[in-house]
Amino acid sequence: MYLPAHADEVLIPHLTKINDAQWQVFSKHSKTTYTQKNVTIRPIINNDFLISLATSEGLVTAGGFESPAEAIYLRKKVLSIPMLNQYEQSCNAEALKQMGVTVVKQIDETFIGRLKSWINFGHPISINYRIVTGK
Repeated sequence: MYLPAHADEVLIPHLTKINDAQWQVFSKHSKTTYTQKNVTIRPIINNDFLISLATSEGLVTAGGFESPAEAIYLRKKVLSIPMLNQYEQSCNAEALKQMGVTVVKQIDETFIGRLKSWINFGHPISINYRIVTGK
């Protein structure tokens, strides 16, 4: 999970309610790794994030471009929560939604249900990455 606009204290109470999942949250708010129940908060270290992504079932992330693209390429399911009032994030999230990615507008009282649904029924989207090079 990579949601830089959300504080750990906002995420942890939601994620601990889904105790049949193990969460790794890469946080810009933490300088050290710590665990609360089934949630491990980790500082952002690029190599650690890539290893976590490679071994995960999916990625919950903001509406940026790079991390959803990496997850889709690795055939991981993606849930996007775009940063509020960020036009580029909104555009990226709309494009992801049109591709079949789950998009959640905000973390509110419906978030747990949407997250559980994504865990149980979400799936990776399939994109044919053809090699198209000119000679």
